[in-house]
Amino acid sequence: MDEVERRRDAVRRRLAGEPVGEVAAALGRSTRWVRKWTARHEHTMPETDWARSRSRAPHRSPGRTPQRLRDVVLEIRARLEANPRSQYGALAIAWELRNLGQDPLPEVWTINRILAQAGVTRPRRRQPGYQSKGVPYPIAKTTAPGEVHQADLVGPRHLDGGVAFHAFHLIDVGSHTVGNQILPVLRPPLIAFSLVSVWTRVGLPRVVQFDNHANLRGGIPPRASSFGPVVATCLDLGVTPRFAPLREPWRQGTIEHYNDVWDKTFFRATRFTGLDHLTRESAAFEAFHNARHRYSAHGGASPNELRATLQPTLPPVGYTPPTRLPRKGRIEAIRFIRSDRTIDLWGHKITVAADHTHQYVTAVIRVRHQQVTVVTRHGEILHTGPFPIANTLQ
Repeated sequence: MDEVERRRDAVRRRLAGEPVGEVAAALGRSTRWVRKWTARHEHTMPETDWARSRSRAPHRSPGRTPQRLRDVVLEIRARLEANPRSQYGALAIAWELRNLGQDPLPEVWTINRILAQAGVTRPRRRQPGYQSKGVPYPIAKTTAPGEVHQADLVGPRHLDGGVAFHAFHLIDVGSHTVGNQILPVLRPPLIAFSLVSVWTRVGLPRVVQFDNHANLRGGIPPRASSFGPVVATCLDLGVTPRFAPLREPWRQGTIEHYNDVWDKTFFRATRFTGLDHLTRESAAFEAFHNARHRYSAHGGASPNELRATLQPTLPPVGYTPPTRLPRKGRIEAIRFIRSDRTIDLWGHKITVAADHTHQYVTAVIRVRHQQVTVVTRHGEILHTGPFPIANTLQ
């Protein structure tokens, strides 16, 4: 006797007046089972096959992505992919949905699932990257959140009508938290104010790394004895400014990658009516990125989720950058010693012995003592000497 016939037999016996307990014992089932199928028979239309099992699947799935949203996601994907200068991943699609007024926005993994189910995913476009020459670098690749920031300038870019601007970008290497500021003109004091503004939102790091752009270091034309408002602000707030090796932009790889995301996902995706519109939307993209962009390096966590348990140190309320170089702190510069045995610190040149070539070293400039010390990654001191520093800002 199969299960369906056993249920029908139980109901026939009950309708004939046999007690529930006897029916259950005869069929090897519980009394609850007998009552269940008797009730099912009583409350079902005669022509219905009440004895067969019913699906327990819900009639509706509250979490199922609406078809309309799925169609919009795929339409956006196709449009972005057709533009060779745009990104077309889940973050770019989510930003486009935000611009279309979609509320609530789907999570990144929901968008990725829609793309996978539609069969439109493909490997990422990969550009040829830096090929290591096997020379050890003195700085660790990974850092804890809040330890090291990278900062950079983007531009000049132009809006309709030829309106020029620059963008100042900063990223926390350990959490990928970003900060954006739009600069209508490129002036070192304005960059310093932008740095303070971003740190007010992101928090102060232990080290911030720049390239060797004169507007970031100071001194125009470049002079070894001069530093500018950006360096002065770092020293005043207890942050060590570090300058990457000359002609090695990949050492700023984390911020360079974000620059590309900002350019292709944000800037090239919208027509801005002016600098005010651009500034508002750039701030919105900063908040969007920090809340929505999920990194595999962080186990799928967003920057905001990663920083939720941190208590960052912020600049003092109402802080303004100094107008003179503070006589405290240290400035670092990473350099690669080539066959000419020369370490170039923005025109201040140091020559080392031939057996120290083809390695990276760190030049540590102690501002109070106006002294520079060059050390290897193992801590060996190659040079110590004077490094005169002008008190005025350039």
